[in-house]
Amino acid sequence: MGGLKPWFLCWLFLAATALSHGGGPWSWLNPDVSALESGIAGQTRRLEALPAMPAPQPLEHAGFHSGFAPKEDSVRWVQVDLGEERVIDAVAVVPAMLGSRQAYGLPRRFRIDASNDPWFGDSVTLLDRTEEDRRSHAAPCLVSMPGTRARYVRFTATRLVAQPGLEKRFIFCLGELLVFSGGRNLALHAAVLAPNSVETLPTWSPRHLVDGAYALGPPVRSDDVQGNGWHGEIARHADAAQWVEVDLGTPQALEEIRLIPAHPRDYPERPGFGFPVRFKVEADGRALFDSTGADFASPGDTPVSWRTPGLRARRLRVTATRLWERSGDFVFALAELQAFAGRTNFALGAAVTSSGDTLTASWSPRQLVDGRSSTGGLLAEDTWLEGLSKRHELESLLALALHQHVQARGKSVTRAAGMAMVALILAVALAWRMSRQARLARRQEIDALRQRISRDLHDEIGSHLGSIRLMSELALREDQGNEPLQEIHRLAGEAAESMRGIIWLVREGDAPRLTSLVEALRQSAAALLKGISWRLEVCEGGEDPSISASLEFHRQVFLLFREAVHNIARHARASSVSIEAGWRDRRFMLRIEDDGCGFDLEAASAGDGLANLRHRAAALGGSLDIASEPGSGTRILLNVPIS
Repeated sequence: MGGLKPWFLCWLFLAATALSHGGGPWSWLNPDVSALESGIAGQTRRLEALPAMPAPQPLEHAGFHSGFAPKEDSVRWVQVDLGEERVIDAVAVVPAMLGSRQAYGLPRRFRIDASNDPWFGDSVTLLDRTEEDRRSHAAPCLVSMPGTRARYVRFTATRLVAQPGLEKRFIFCLGELLVFSGGRNLALHAAVLAPNSVETLPTWSPRHLVDGAYALGPPVRSDDVQGNGWHGEIARHADAAQWVEVDLGTPQALEEIRLIPAHPRDYPERPGFGFPVRFKVEADGRALFDSTGADFASPGDTPVSWRTPGLRARRLRVTATRLWERSGDFVFALAELQAFAGRTNFALGAAVTSSGDTLTASWSPRQLVDGRSSTGGLLAEDTWLEGLSKRHELESLLALALHQHVQARGKSVTRAAGMAMVALILAVALAWRMSRQARLARRQEIDALRQRISRDLHDEIGSHLGSIRLMSELALREDQGNEPLQEIHRLAGEAAESMRGIIWLVREGDAPRLTSLVEALRQSAAALLKGISWRLEVCEGGEDPSISASLEFHRQVFLLFREAVHNIARHARASSVSIEAGWRDRRFMLRIEDDGCGFDLEAASAGDGLANLRHRAAALGGSLDIASEPGSGTRILLNVPIS
């Protein structure tokens, strides 16, 4: 044994070094380890150079929604007409988002083709992902095909996804389809052909596929520079007209005009800060876009763009005829104005004049043309989308490489174990320790994730309030001029009251008690049913303070209740409302009944909100019964399991 002792100590030292330093000596036992580690390091460096994936934001215009299909392998397609044969550099597809940070309706299998034939008898396949299923993700997909010439671009889904809550009805959805040539999106506001689609405004429409609005926001590389953009004078009235003008110096041939909404860091919950409610865009006095006769839906952080082929102009003016309400006053603000020909932004560094400015360290005329948004430097849209697409692909490859690396290391451990029993015992002991540390790290990651989710919920409340404001604006459009400005303030007050109810519920913890939910319903009813007699009762068995449910359960029930009561307040012309809530045997019941005008269930449209109520009930795994007749009021009964 004395002769073996030096050899054993030397081998033990090498084994310990291998276990604690990754590749090194492990490569002697399995050369794949070094190759994998080199690849992982390279992929990590490439990821660091790519733009970060932004937090997706739900939009009023979610995008395109296909028609319903009975089978997941049904084929559905949508195509874009560029107007004439054009040179195509790249095609990008952005998934749709609907009330969450996850992709909605992204097909598992699809392909992208280009052709000069509208029937695609002769076509070129740009991307084919029809051989295997793809996981749903929020990242864009961009395929580069420089030199391709075509007039039509078609997206074909060959394996659909089940509509949430309906396992036997299949769909596919897209947020935006972009076709780039020379840095410009040729598909912006192009004609769209979809033989089988759903149009439920304002959320889904074929034209939303090419409206330039998608949930990823502006193409920005975030930084810490303090600069928000341009800010006009603060006004006391919404109708105080203001304008800002950019002088390009000499007439320029322009292909696209783009406005970047402001989103100051000191107003984190109010995207689209200062973007005018009504406005027009002019070039040398000629109108390019005019929305002075109807409210323009707030774009949030999404750029607002217009293609201007054939335009030649020197001065670009944006005139706001109805200002954005801040906090008891009204403002007009923009982060950036861009005027493109190809990849050149002729507005960069141009002279800026206006009807009046608000000058601070964060607001000035020169910041309207400095190449920045309120949160960072602006990037070329196609380059940015390409970077996000590559990031997703690299992250998938990196995950696979890490998995293979674990397997290769395992093989090295197995080979090392065959050299000596002592090395095996040591390897097992150290592997157990590493596994324990990994589990501990995972628990810490989960705790950190829960904290981030809590913060994110707070950050998004402002977006929810903005969405409620948008819905009020849409209602005003349907009956322009008959409702005073005070109605907007009333709706905003109701939305703020509901927002406070949601915040209160979230602060209850991971599994709030149902008594908290009832209290939130009571406060929401008080805010929404002003001027209407109402009462809320908790039925027998519904006062057990120990019963709790998941936060998602509270959220779905609260939003369903709020939408139902909102419909009563707006449309039912009721004089009294009866509300009853209770729970027993792990089931929650909610009854809402009014003595209003009622309606014909058979004649109700998707815009009446019934689809949203049923969707939430289905998401809760329960049932929703609605009984109503014209002149006989309405009764809504929700019965769902407590999750």
